[in-house]
Amino acid sequence: MMNTLRLPVASLYAFGLAVLAGCATTQMTAEWREPAFNAASLKGARVLVLCRAPDETMRRVCEDQWTGQLGAQGIVPVQSYSIAGFPVASSDTSEETRSAVRASGAAALASVSLYLSDFAVVNPGPQVGIGIGGGSGGGYRSGGFSVGGIGISLPIGGATATQGLGANSSLVDTASGKLVWSGSASTPASSDISAQVGALTRVTVEAMRKAGVI
Repeated sequence: MMNTLRLPVASLYAFGLAVLAGCATTQMTAEWREPAFNAASLKGARVLVLCRAPDETMRRVCEDQWTGQLGAQGIVPVQSYSIAGFPVASSDTSEETRSAVRASGAAALASVSLYLSDFAVVNPGPQVGIGIGGGSGGGYRSGGFSVGGIGISLPIGGATATQGLGANSSLVDTASGKLVWSGSASTPASSDISAQVGALTRVTVEAMRKAGVI
């Protein structure tokens, strides 16, 4: 007779949270600053915000979030999506982008690239059963399989996966065309992408403030 050990979803979920505790905070992972840059030059100045994202909705959410955060720092932000024909596909250092930024009257370009991380968290189905006992043979049965007296029951449906989000950000001075600050940030897996973008924006702008570039 097979003895079956059933692990409730709550226990599996709690175990997963414990394993992932170190990855459960939105944080900066790297930063660089140009020491000679004078942050006072941006106070009250226009800064063009450009977000590159997997889709247009995420791009606009990102630019709106940055607009709010930079505005609170005494900067006048301008979303790139508000400028018709802005060359969003061009690199920050391309002449096409630099010309568009100059034409907007912005003193600097705040550029952000959002990307889904390779790390995903899977929320399993209702239960997982593991049985150990005597017997022989094997084969698929009732949504699981049994080989040599070991049975494993797998959830048939209901599993969902969420992914973490990362952001590479930079601040480029329009007059010189030089990079004056850059940083990377990451946020844990979630099904709420808007909240992820908001968290990444907050920690990045705060890092820029602490670095003295805004």
